[in-house]
Amino acid sequence: MIDEAGRSLGVVSRDQALYLAYEMEYDLVLLNDRADPPLARLMDYGKFQYMQQKQDSKQKAKSKTSELKEIRMGIKIDQHDLAVKIEKIKKFLDKGDQVKITIILKGREMMFRDKVEVLIDKIKNESQAILEKPLEKLGNRFSVILRK
Repeated sequence: MIDEAGRSLGVVSRDQALYLAYEMEYDLVLLNDRADPPLARLMDYGKFQYMQQKQDSKQKAKSKTSELKEIRMGIKIDQHDLAVKIEKIKKFLDKGDQVKITIILKGREMMFRDKVEVLIDKIKNESQAILEKPLEKLGNRFSVILRK
């Protein structure tokens, strides 16, 4: 058995351990039941749970999950508008996010599918990104996913 400070109290019977826990107003927590004799510890279990939650929340705050951001545009986008969108893509990629670029063709623009690939190549080269997935076509929408 181990006390609240981490010192060993030696081998103690179950009844004696429960009595010690009651006397000291601590909880008796079984750490390893497969050991011979089983290993138990005196501790304030509520405080232990609080510290565990606090430690878990710190680890959760440190770990960042990448998100999937989407940028939508048409094939007839102006050069300045494209430059602004590329800057936005660079910011997303620098933060560690993935970016889904969706190009929507309307009406007769479907004849210019080759311009979609040219536009995506230009975006990929200027943002210095890597294609995560190849170009997908869903109806009149063409999309690709970029990552750093």
